[in-house]
Amino acid sequence: MTYTQLRMRRTGLQIDPPPAPNLPEGYDLHEVLPEEESSLAEALQSAFPEYSWTPEEVVTRLTGASDVEATFVITCGGRVAATASARHVPELGEGVGYLHWVGAHFDHQGKRLGRAVSLAVMHYFRQQGCTDIVLDTDDFRIPAIRTYLGLGFAPEAGTPPDHAARWERVFCEVRRNRAAGG
Repeated sequence: MTYTQLRMRRTGLQIDPPPAPNLPEGYDLHEVLPEEESSLAEALQSAFPEYSWTPEEVVTRLTGASDVEATFVITCGGRVAATASARHVPELGEGVGYLHWVGAHFDHQGKRLGRAVSLAVMHYFRQQGCTDIVLDTDDFRIPAIRTYLGLGFAPEAGTPPDHAARWERVFCEVRRNRAAGG
């Protein structure tokens, strides 16, 4: 069986709006600027070391990609600390946005920046008239999954057969993480 990421969906975006992003002092949230692409590559490389992020990859996969509508960043001291993108995936259907490449630089993790930048994308999609948002994630990204659950995302029904057992393991890990104070 081929590995597929776990899919989550947040419904009711128009009737149950998300809260406003809240940032720690010294942080700024905005759409990425061309001169920040190198710093964005560094942040993505830190958040996703299993991938190879360069400024050219940032342009190819995010800022210059025709299916990426907006890339938001949180900066601190002139460097990108966290990011998330709003992606358009026609196969998802009308009124559905895709939360894409949510990550925080290792030096800034634990400050709820992933939550704040995800909220920026959620507000963007709400302004675009979307009712739902989906995302794909990996089983081992427990802190991210906890964030998504806190933002109202839930496992999507009708996913591949192995996902039910995988979600069961993920939820056990989420509970264990909470019990440990994480």
